[in-house]
Amino acid sequence: MNLAILHYHLNRGGVTRVIENQLAALDAVLNPAEPWNVAIIHGGRREGWNEDLAGRLRAIRLSLLEVPLLDYDDVQPDGGRHGPADLLVELYAALGRLNFEPQYTVLHVHNHALGKNRCLPHVVPILAQDGYAELLQIHDFAEDFRPNNYRRLGNPAEAYQQAAGIHYAVLNGRDHDVLCQAGAVAERLHLLPNPVPEIDEPPRRADARRRLQEQFGVAVDDCLMLYPVRGIRRKNIGEALLYSVLAPPGAVVGLTLAPLNPAEAAIYTTWKDLAAELALPCRFELGEPGALSFAENLAACDAILTTSLAEGFGMVFLESWLAGRPLVGRDLPEITSDFVRAGLRLDSLRPQLRVPVDVVGAAAFRDAVAEAYRTTLELFNRVEPPHMADGIDAKIQDGMVDFGDLDEPMQRKVLEAVRQDGRRRQAVLDANAWLAQAFALRADTASQTIRHNADAIRRDYSLIPIGRRLLALYRQVAAAPRDEPPEPLPRTESILDQFLQLDRFRLMRT
Repeated sequence: MNLAILHYHLNRGGVTRVIENQLAALDAVLNPAEPWNVAIIHGGRREGWNEDLAGRLRAIRLSLLEVPLLDYDDVQPDGGRHGPADLLVELYAALGRLNFEPQYTVLHVHNHALGKNRCLPHVVPILAQDGYAELLQIHDFAEDFRPNNYRRLGNPAEAYQQAAGIHYAVLNGRDHDVLCQAGAVAERLHLLPNPVPEIDEPPRRADARRRLQEQFGVAVDDCLMLYPVRGIRRKNIGEALLYSVLAPPGAVVGLTLAPLNPAEAAIYTTWKDLAAELALPCRFELGEPGALSFAENLAACDAILTTSLAEGFGMVFLESWLAGRPLVGRDLPEITSDFVRAGLRLDSLRPQLRVPVDVVGAAAFRDAVAEAYRTTLELFNRVEPPHMADGIDAKIQDGMVDFGDLDEPMQRKVLEAVRQDGRRRQAVLDANAWLAQAFALRADTASQTIRHNADAIRRDYSLIPIGRRLLALYRQVAAAPRDEPPEPLPRTESILDQFLQLDRFRLMRT
């Protein structure tokens, strides 16, 4: 069997990393005596691609082919003004060069309906009609508060096609439910978590702490809470800064990477400026070139922090335990419920960090949410739902509001108040009593939970179990009939309905 993996680019990032890990997982369960021909067809960008990967694979003969019209519309020379027929010509030429004939080939297409390439959703059903079996893996939805992407889809019904030879794969139970409600046939809808490889053996902690002290002035006996993240908006950087205020003396919060997007970088810089202005025990860009490596940061830290407001899979919820470090911070139940069912204990995470609403003003908060939600609905061509005011009121409970429901100016007000007023700080600690135990966690005090969670991850999410699931899925897709014409999912509008629920809405997702 031939396998062609399609993705817009191979630049460093989430999906590229998933592709690398999936290849490693598949290679781990294939027979080297019966190697597979696998090609990655991409748009041409490959900054950060692991060029050594092909040489390490034992049972996969890997090749890479560039199809420029497969890249994002906004990076193409013509700005994406070409049509689906042009992309189809390029794809057929690439498949022809590979000798990947339809009857012997599975196409694994990543994020086809994200709205980054307006032609790809139209090409997918044509390839299926011509006999290619397809696995469409969705990592992210345009409907998940990405209005610009959503508008590029045109008619969303055309973006989600199904047939006997078209199967879907999703990362989590939430997305599985979303597509089920949209009418995806259960037998052709699969839960395919990301593989989680083992963490490389870390360097000596003493060496990593010495480098940390030399470069960032963090004392060797300080408690480092590491947030290993690129500081984009949905990662909720203001909340990480709030942790630095709430933590006991001697604790330092460290963030690893600056954003690459100029718009994101501007917001990130305001957080750095505020941290300096308030003299917060924070350090930034611990993982940039010339600073500490990822492995050194893991060795140096005492706990790993997460404050993210949205994830597609949530690798941080798994990797921390394999690194031998406890995880504290914000829970995302729509993501982590799968991990809990797999046996993980995430007792030091909570879905809210409650702060007094009077710092920002209850009326101002309600007005900001109402205005932003209406604007967001308009961008998706939706109208205000009934009882919206009641839904907004429900975000305030006992005079407290979730810090993650605030926008950046409001979060700044809370940070300033908590930093400058000890009574405010204590009020937040009292409202989040679980923090005291979370702040006390270290690798030694949480060793039992670390071992338990690491065992559960290796059992269900490591390369071998995911490789077996992936292999079985490819074989199932390859064996599917290919003579059934594609047709849209019957209830595609429900995808948008589910993602736009008010209880999921955050000001920082706008």
